Amino acid sequence: MSMGGGGSSGGITSEINVTPMADIMLVLLIIFMITAPLLTEGIVVNKAKATNPTEAVEVEAKNVIEVTLTRNSEIYINSAPIRPEDVAEQLMELGELAGDLPLFLKSDVAAPYGLVVDIVNKARDAGVEKIGLIVDEQDKAFF
Repeated sequence: MSMGGGGSSGGITSEINVTPMADIMLVLLIIFMITAPLLTEGIVVNKAKATNPTEAVEVEAKNVIEVTLTRNSEIYINSAPIRPEDVAEQLMELGELAGDLPLFLKSDVAAPYGLVVDIVNKARDAGVEKIGLIVDEQDKAFF
């Protein structure tokens, strides 16, 4: 007969081992922390830098029109690729559907400046009144 107390007889224990669950949760947390910023950026653009950008306006993606211009002159409207000749028509449709939504233009620094001006002109012709440029903040100690 053994003199041990409290279930050391080698039988089945009814305790839940939460260590594997905690390990899985930590791995998932790390995976989500790494992939979340990649999902929000979308199209890679080397944006211009400004020393005095206004504070970022946190708005939902459905509440703005975002036009992205890459260094290869590719144009995306709300992350959907579009041909340059269809930009005016697409902005007209979005302007009619969206009403008073702002347009944010994110352009690569190597993109042709004339194309940036052309997109702004087409947006104005489509009736968009609020146009903003998306830039990165430049370090104050740069100059």
